[in-house]
Amino acid sequence: MSVYHVVEPATCSIDGIGQVCSLEQTSTPDSHWTLVLITPDGATWTGAGRGLWTAFLELRRQLESAGYKLCCAGARLDANMRGGRWSDGDIVDILSRRTLLGVQHKASIFDYAPPAKTATVDEQSARYDRWLATPWWRALLPGDPVR
Repeated sequence: MSVYHVVEPATCSIDGIGQVCSLEQTSTPDSHWTLVLITPDGATWTGAGRGLWTAFLELRRQLESAGYKLCCAGARLDANMRGGRWSDGDIVDILSRRTLLGVQHKASIFDYAPPAKTATVDEQSARYDRWLATPWWRALLPGDPVR
């Protein structure tokens, strides 16, 4: 069984101060992912699961309880991985008014996102549920169509 291992920098924030952390990604051919985030002070958190999105959410939950948040597209309030969730997909959908009309905007899960655009896993999940319940025609009205 082959294992694929990648190490890349990741930006995270604690108390509003950005830090560049090391993010190790390991995956197997059957889509079992392990993510290990190492902060500059040596603290380590691990998230694992079937599919990158599952491992990513598990890692974020651990970081949130310690006061950290990842500053990446996958942690944006308006992001969700709708396709490839349980496979090797690393692309998230940025859900907006235009998405309700069929226009797609995508980003790599680890692309940088400003801390002000990121949210907790629970906030992101709640917004996604509201987005799913939003009728497409609300995109034609002024204001945020997702309530």
